[in-house]
Amino acid sequence: MIEREHRARAELALERLVHLARDNGSGEVPDREHARGRERMLDALERDALPVARRRWLLAPAVAIPLLALLGALRLWPERQLDYRVDGASVSESYLSAGPGGATARFSDGTSIAFAPGARARIAAVTAHGASVSIEGGSARFHVAHLPGAAWAAEAGPFTVTVTGTEFDLAWEDDRLRLTMQEGAVVVRGSLIPTGIALRGGQRLVADVARGEVTLNERPGPTGELAPAGSGTPSSAAPPPAAGPGAPPAHEPSARASAAGEGAAGAGAAAASAPPARAAAAPARAGASFRERLGDGDFAGVIAEAKARGIDEVLGAGTLDDVASLADAARYAGQADLARRAMLAERARFPGSAEARSAAFLLGRLSEAASPREAAMWYDRYLTESPTGPLSSEALGRKLVAMRDFAGPDAARAVAEEYLKRYPTGAFAAVAAEVVSAR
Repeated sequence: MIEREHRARAELALERLVHLARDNGSGEVPDREHARGRERMLDALERDALPVARRRWLLAPAVAIPLLALLGALRLWPERQLDYRVDGASVSESYLSAGPGGATARFSDGTSIAFAPGARARIAAVTAHGASVSIEGGSARFHVAHLPGAAWAAEAGPFTVTVTGTEFDLAWEDDRLRLTMQEGAVVVRGSLIPTGIALRGGQRLVADVARGEVTLNERPGPTGELAPAGSGTPSSAAPPPAAGPGAPPAHEPSARASAAGEGAAGAGAAAASAPPARAAAAPARAGASFRERLGDGDFAGVIAEAKARGIDEVLGAGTLDDVASLADAARYAGQADLARRAMLAERARFPGSAEARSAAFLLGRLSEAASPREAAMWYDRYLTESPTGPLSSEALGRKLVAMRDFAGPDAARAVAEEYLKRYPTGAFAAVAAEVVSAR
């Protein structure tokens, strides 16, 4: 009977401990409460003391059970998400619009984001280790605290920048991404660079969606202050490539972001451009792989080494990583024929791979100017192979534009209706609405 009563007291102590954990479920229990809970537990366990020998035998499980419960409760407590405040901007839910003097978001881990005047952004998915910040328009300077487990992401248009701890300038205007590294390293992925490019301090990336061009080079000196949104001349950006004769037109809807999310304006205007000038790439590292050279921006070096080994040899017997890297280097260098050969080799030799699936999308991009019909076929193939893939919304939008261009609005209407159903605020929504309303 005494043992049963003692066990009942242990269960009561456990119940009290659980209630104590629930009462202090914020994840921060003051020392006074810790001490008070401990005294309650000991009081419950030791009241009506038993003989020493029996007490020792009973005390072990009586203490172990509550302690195990406490450890379990601590593991179940959710980590407290970062706190942040925004100065100099009007904020509606998670959206912000920087005022004429700019705005700054400061997070409790030491991270800060300075938004240029007029910039529009959204702060979402805030966790204990970071957040996802989407630049809807304008530019911002990110200073991300380098902490263990840091997990930050910056989004701009169809691009995502994966960050751990670094400082960089990011801009999204007129369908053009501009990213200038100050220090640290990031990885950029998106519609023109689905396999990703790693950037380090001192490098600058410009990705022009309308022209289908990506430029990676070294930053020529200090960037100065951030330019206001809409000025068209962010300090961190390279000047847009000059138009020139003989370049393929890029049939592209102009996808401009709005404060309420992705929007779109304009549709299908052809734009001629010449391949952008590129500064000298970073010095090649001895023994660097194709993928490493690609990340360093040494596109010419990748192509030169492939030629030294033999293009046919690389495409016919090279690894998937080598073939995919050669395809990307050729695209970035403006060598469309070589890029096409490499991507067709990816699909023939490595069917079912992620690289082969993304190659279908990129082959559509290469085909848009010369053959919208062929482009629509490649986009359809990508959507069949990756119906929920990272490029599915853009593939469906581009398929819509291609079908409209070669077959007319009536033939593209079903695709337009599907796009509006799946992506009502997507980058091609305005084009889709125009096609649906055309009679």
